[in-house]
Amino acid sequence: MTARTPEELLPKITAAINSGDPIEVVKYFDEEACFALPDGALVRGHAELLALYEQRLALEPQLTTHAGKVIQAGDVALVTNVWSNRLRKGAIDGKDSLEGIATLVLRRHADGGWRILVDST
Repeated sequence: MTARTPEELLPKITAAINSGDPIEVVKYFDEEACFALPDGALVRGHAELLALYEQRLALEPQLTTHAGKVIQAGDVALVTNVWSNRLRKGAIDGKDSLEGIATLVLRRHADGGWRILVDST
């Protein structure tokens, strides 16, 4: 399930999130990934990302995404992710419906696959 282009990554990770599989979600992140939460906290690396997604996927999200812009420079890409999320079980900060724009930095690996290096929601 490797993303071969920056444009392929969002649909693939969105499908993994909607399927509820945190292990599959984390595969789309670089080993050195950093996820910036809205409160400023940083989640770093696969172990922390797995813990985060185990919690979040328990809320049974129904996520939609689309790339607003993709800019590629060699093995790095900047992606603007326009997203909305409806939580079927529970809420985050009292909300069961969320939307926003995230900025993603992707890095191409030696296997040709693209993974998220930085995710800032």
